[in-house]
Amino acid sequence: MKKEGFDEYGEPTLREIDDYKGTHSKEKSKVIMWVIISGLILGVFYAMARYYFWDAGEKELNVPQDQKIRHY
Repeated sequence: MKKEGFDEYGEPTLREIDDYKGTHSKEKSKVIMWVIISGLILGVFYAMARYYFWDAGEKELNVPQDQKIRHY
């Protein structure tokens, strides 16, 4: 038994999906816009935190060979 707007596998066809012809609602547009904006803001915070907490490691100390501590 085939439903209207669905194919033989029970999946909706593209022609029946609201977004196929660009007829989405204003609410859906706002949700998409806020998801993109929040993703960009989180990316900026991540980049700033990564830059701020980036560890370059300790600089090499130029200690003469005879002053180095040797562990035996």
